[in-house]
Amino acid sequence: MGEQATIVDFLSASLRGLEASGRPLLSPRQQDVANDIAAALDRELETMVSGLEAVASCQQEDEEDAAEEELPPFAAFCVGLKRIGGTLIPHLFEEFNALCAKHGAPVRPFGWIIRARADAFVAYLLQVAQVHGLAFDDSIERVGKNEQIVLAHLGADLRMLMQRELDKLDG
Repeated sequence: MGEQATIVDFLSASLRGLEASGRPLLSPRQQDVANDIAAALDRELETMVSGLEAVASCQQEDEEDAAEEELPPFAAFCVGLKRIGGTLIPHLFEEFNALCAKHGAPVRPFGWIIRARADAFVAYLLQVAQVHGLAFDDSIERVGKNEQIVLAHLGADLRMLMQRELDKLDG
């Protein structure tokens, strides 16, 4: 993506924001567990993002989505990203739950770890939409009002999905 922000940039910003907002103090053992979980989730995010980068197009493929096929290319690209997020965000949370179980760690106290990574992934998908979505519509050169509306809907949908997953976290 050249000079564009990467998933690492979004993740770093999310982590700084969480630390500034009063992340809970952890014992040394809890910090070790948090570090292990965070590192494993970072590797999972890297795998997910690498897979996305390899995808040439994520426009709709289902024939039952005939109404969506009439969408402008940018909007269709965002529909594809919403589907990707709808699959990968819950997957990331499943990985987090499995890692907590593996370490015998309660989920809620470490929720800030998944929140930062899920937030970074949502920001990444929005960045992909802004940067690569225009490539699917050669009639537009920059994100205009209609595209901003589509992006706002995509962001809201992905954040609602992320929040639903956060609400499911066990104690």
